[in-house]
Amino acid sequence: MAWCTVVGLSASSGVPLFVRHAGPGKPPAYALIGSLNGVHVFGESHGVTLCSTRTSNATLTWKTYHDSIRLVLIRGSEVVGDSCDNRLLDLMFASLVLIQGLDNLTSGTNIERLKREIRPSYLLLDELLSRAMSSSNNPGFSHLTGCAECVIPPDQHLLQSELEKYAEGADSSCACVMMNGQVVSGTRSFWSLSHTELVLLPLLVALNTSTVGRDLPIYLPDKSPNVPFRMLVVKLTGHVSVVTLCGPTPSLSEMMRSASSLWAPVYQVLESLTTLMPWNIAPSLLSQIDNSVIGLVLINYDHKKCVCCVHLSEDSKSPSLNAAKKSAALQSVYRTVVGSLLQPPAMPPDDFPSRLHPDHTPLESYVSTDNYKVYVMQSSPYHLLVLYPPALPIQIARRVTLRTLAIFTKGKVPKI
Repeated sequence: MAWCTVVGLSASSGVPLFVRHAGPGKPPAYALIGSLNGVHVFGESHGVTLCSTRTSNATLTWKTYHDSIRLVLIRGSEVVGDSCDNRLLDLMFASLVLIQGLDNLTSGTNIERLKREIRPSYLLLDELLSRAMSSSNNPGFSHLTGCAECVIPPDQHLLQSELEKYAEGADSSCACVMMNGQVVSGTRSFWSLSHTELVLLPLLVALNTSTVGRDLPIYLPDKSPNVPFRMLVVKLTGHVSVVTLCGPTPSLSEMMRSASSLWAPVYQVLESLTTLMPWNIAPSLLSQIDNSVIGLVLINYDHKKCVCCVHLSEDSKSPSLNAAKKSAALQSVYRTVVGSLLQPPAMPPDDFPSRLHPDHTPLESYVSTDNYKVYVMQSSPYHLLVLYPPALPIQIARRVTLRTLAIFTKGKVPKI
């Protein structure tokens, strides 16, 4: 059975700061953790940096941040590429910075105090671990693609207009509308956030959807790691929230009153967003997708957006694949193909491997198994992964994939 553990250590003393575990069994004992850290320290003392290693039943990845905190990722059974595990460790460290701030993490000398201050980050760390294991409860792709998971609404321009007004009232240029942790609409400044920030902020918002209003101090790991912002989250409907990054003012109560009046004229539009679930795609686009398609992931690296739909032809075309298995299949192909074979077209994670000769870069690939086929197509700045039933001929899969890409990219304004 697959399992995953992340351990945080003080880089100088080797004292464990936290241990988070996902999957069956128990996390490694502290004695084993100390031994693993000793291996890393031994290498450093001889001028060698140990990045990763494998045993008969696990892979281990080490990474040290700012000579202060060392993270160790221990993954059982399933072996995933080093680039994916490095990316996961980067996201985990950024999660700590998001909640605590970089200076608080790296300049503290009181280990016991640092342990206590890290605890509020546990929920976010656990969410990332769960996603790394392709949990059926966390079928997202943002942690792999480095892009925000999005919904493609039918009334994008209307929502964008109201969002700009709302952000202006908060004296903020950075705001977005989210539904169940997926971005529906965002301001220009919101989309200027880094890939890491666009992955973590929606995850943080989605961790608590029961509260009507929240006022959270956060640090932006890349843009502002030491000076906090206030993240104001106001619930507009049962599934839709508006998020604003602002300074000391306005208060949460003021923004809640503002939201009640400003969003009232488009309340029906907000309510109608729930009809996009679980497809995440406007009906006008969904109706154009070929019936042979049983799932897809589309990534626009330039815009830092991705959209996923695994609820197409749910039973008729794929009786052996439920939504969780479709998501796991697409994630597996993404890990296997993108980066190692198809070069990322823009700015996904920095540690993507680049082993191909520049004159021989492929643009298409496919994976065929007994349970499914996946056709992968690159057309800068897009990657499109389309899932098909196993019996579909590959030449037909290619033609349908081309048409599917055109559905989302044709016209003067791209859909994503």
